[in-house]
Amino acid sequence: MTRFYRVLMLAIIAIGMLAVSQRSNVEAFGSEKKTAQDSVNTATEHYNSGVDHMDKASAILKRGDSAFAYNYRATSDAKAKKEYEKAVKEFDKALKTAPDMKEAYNNLGFCYRKLGQLDESLTAYTSALAIDPDFARAREYLGETYLAMAQVEKANEQLNLLKQLKSPFADTLQLSIASYNLATINEKMRDSK
Repeated sequence: MTRFYRVLMLAIIAIGMLAVSQRSNVEAFGSEKKTAQDSVNTATEHYNSGVDHMDKASAILKRGDSAFAYNYRATSDAKAKKEYEKAVKEFDKALKTAPDMKEAYNNLGFCYRKLGQLDESLTAYTSALAIDPDFARAREYLGETYLAMAQVEKANEQLNLLKQLKSPFADTLQLSIASYNLATINEKMRDSK
C-alpha cells in the first residue's frame, strides 16, 4: 500500500470520526470519557502500526516465497509470519476503538490469509464489505482467499463484481485466478505421470 493511499484513507476516516465527535463523547475505560478525536488518534496509531508490520512482512517476502502480487497462499517465512501476527494485534486494537474502519478489516483479512487462517480472513473481508460493499480492494483479497480455499467459482464471482465496479483490482484478481488455474493444470499433469 502506498504512503499516499494510506494518508488519504486515514484522512477520510478522521473526517468521518470528527463528525461523530460533534454529536457526543465516547465512554472510555472506567469512568473517564474519551473524545472522538482521541479515539481517532488511537485507532490511527494502531492502524499505522499494523500497516508498518505488514510492510515489514512484505519486504521479507520479496526475498522469498511470495514475490508475486497474485500469490494468494499463506507464507512459509517465519519472520514474515511474526510481522503478520503483530499486524493482526494492531488492527484488532484499531477496530476496538473504531469498529467501522473498513481498511483495518481489509488488512486484517490479508494478514490472516498470509497466516493461513482462512476462516478468519473471510470474516474480516465480510466485515469490511458490510461497511462498504463497493470496497474493491477487499473484494480482490476476498477472491484470493477463495482461491486459497480452492473455491474458484467464488473467486470468479468477486472478479465479476470488480469488473462491474470497473476496478483496476479486477486485473490483479484475474492474474491470481489464471495463476491458480495454471498451477492446478500443472499438478494434474504431474499426478497423471
